[in-house]
Amino acid sequence: KLRLATAKIDDTSLDISDEILDHVARTVTGSGRELEGAFNQLLFRQSFEPQITIDRIDEILGHIYRSGEPKRVRIEDIQRIVARHYNVSKTELLSNRRTRTIVKPRQVAMYLSKVMTPRSLPEIGRRFGGRDHTTVLHAVRKIEDLSGADNTLAQELELLRRLINEQA
Repeated sequence: KLRLATAKIDDTSLDISDEILDHVARTVTGSGRELEGAFNQLLFRQSFEPQITIDRIDEILGHIYRSGEPKRVRIEDIQRIVARHYNVSKTELLSNRRTRTIVKPRQVAMYLSKVMTPRSLPEIGRRFGGRDHTTVLHAVRKIEDLSGADNTLAQELELLRRLINEQA
């Protein structure tokens, strides 16, 4: 996508910074045609607003950003990234072990699965070693409570969300 973007921009006499090119290429989730349309709009706008900012670009191209299919986050991706972050294996995450070093990552992964996917509690429970939906509900509530009181956990959850969205 970025190659397409730079090729299109090379054809024109207007100068768009690499930072803006990169931002638009990463944010437009649709096809190459949508990306090309975004750059055409951007070039047109820049002829009127030479010092265009990224915030202004987001405002102008907002309808294109939202039109692409949202990335589907999979529970398997959440499990893999959370396991790697907490240095436990995915097998341990799905096991019946109840040691603190495994319970917290498992609860975090269940919480993220609930808030980042459209899956139901019973479905999430099945994906975590056949657990009951009430176990998932407990994990979600516990992580919500802890993140409200513990700023470190809240930052950790935000980091994990970012990692999942980037790598999923």
